[in-house]
Amino acid sequence: MNFVYNHLHFRSEDPDAAAKFYCDNFGAKITSERPLSTTKSIQLELNGHHLMTISGRAEGEAPVPGSNEPRYGLDHFGFEVDDMEEAAAHLHANNANFICEPWTMPSGSMVAFIEAPDHVSVEIIQRPKA
Repeated sequence: MNFVYNHLHFRSEDPDAAAKFYCDNFGAKITSERPLSTTKSIQLELNGHHLMTISGRAEGEAPVPGSNEPRYGLDHFGFEVDDMEEAAAHLHANNANFICEPWTMPSGSMVAFIEAPDHVSVEIIQRPKA
């Protein structure tokens, strides 16, 4: 089993303005924009490496406004694995709380979500083999 850092996901009131901020201030580049539920997802890279995903509020959601005050949590971050079944078994054996058991997305990626301390969501993802 091999866990590899995959991504950070930020939710924004204005995903375009947020992406522009990271591009303008840190030299990030937008690598893709695509629909995500009823909002969109913007992928950013920095120095040739994936930096983050930014999305907006999806229909029916009521996100709590962010704050620059000290606080806990973020939307989610992810780890990529090469064997979802082995990873899920390992996490179950450690009594991880699964928010969403593994399932296959239309893209062929398998995903699951677990709850980390402070109610942080952690995505586990296995990309389709080429």
